[in-house]
Amino acid sequence: MKRSSRGPGRKNVKTPSLSAPEPFFCANDIDAVHEYFSSFQHETDQSRATSHELSGRCYICARDVEFEVNVPADGGPVNWRETLKCPECGLINRWRGCLHVFEAICNPASADQIYLTETLSPVYQNLAGRFPNLIGSEYLPEYDFGTVVPTHGVPVRNEDITQLTFADESLESVLSFDVLEHVPDYRKALKEFYRTLSDGGKLILSVPFCFAEKNQVRAVVDDDGNLTHLMEPCYHGDPLSEHGVLSYCDFGMELLSDMREAGFEESHLLCYYSEKWGYLHNNVVFVGLKKPLIHS
Repeated sequence: MKRSSRGPGRKNVKTPSLSAPEPFFCANDIDAVHEYFSSFQHETDQSRATSHELSGRCYICARDVEFEVNVPADGGPVNWRETLKCPECGLINRWRGCLHVFEAICNPASADQIYLTETLSPVYQNLAGRFPNLIGSEYLPEYDFGTVVPTHGVPVRNEDITQLTFADESLESVLSFDVLEHVPDYRKALKEFYRTLSDGGKLILSVPFCFAEKNQVRAVVDDDGNLTHLMEPCYHGDPLSEHGVLSYCDFGMELLSDMREAGFEESHLLCYYSEKWGYLHNNVVFVGLKKPLIHS
C-alpha cells in the first residue's frame, strides 16, 4: 500500500484542473451542465424508448454489442441510467459509465488498493476479476465493522462508510456508485473517503443528480435516531432487502463544495452522453482529487 508522505516542510503541488478524455466533459457550474446536455438531440432517446436494443460499443468488453433496453410495459419513460445492459458483461449504463470514468481518470494499475462501496453486484464481480487487491463491502449494522460476514452465500466485508476501518492513506482509489444518497450523514462519509485515500488518490462518485445548484434533502435523522421525511419517501433497490433502501438526498452542484470541505483539493463534475458507448440521456459522475505532497 502507498503510505503517507506528509510531514514538516511539505506543501501541496499546484496541479492543473482535471483533464477528461472524450466522451467526458468537465463542468464546474450548473450553467455549463445544462449547456452541455442541451447540445444533444434527446429526441434520439425518445425514439429509442420503443426499441428493446441499441447498437453500440461496450467500453468494458471492448466490442460492438446490442445493448438491452428495458422498456416499461405500461408505456412509461425508460430509466436510461438503469438499463442499456451489455449482454456480455451484464453491466448497465451507469455502471459502465462509472467504470469508464474510473479507468480514464485513475489509470489504475493491477496492484492498486481499490475500495468499492458494494460487493453484491455485477460491478464488483467485474472489477474483482481484473484488480486482485479490490476490497468491496456492504453495510451490515448488526455485525462488527471490519469483519467478514457470510451474506447470500458470499463472504462480505462489513463497513460503515462514515467510520471506515481502513488505515489512513491506504487506498489508491475509492469508488462509490449510488450509495452516498442512502447515508444520512453523507458529509462524514466524504471525510472518511478523503482520510483513507493516499496522496494522489481519487474518489469516483455517482449519485442521483437533481440538475440544480443546491442539494435536495429528502429525509433527515436527528441525534436520537428519529427519521423525518421532508419529501415523498423514495426507495431504491437493495440486494440486502426486498423492501429497498431509503434515499436521503438528491444531489446538486453543492456536492462539489461538500467534497472540498471534506478535504479534497479538487472536486469536479463530469458530464457525458454518447450513443456510441450506449450512454443515453443525462449522465454525471463526481470526481475528487487528493493531491500529492512533495518537499518544499
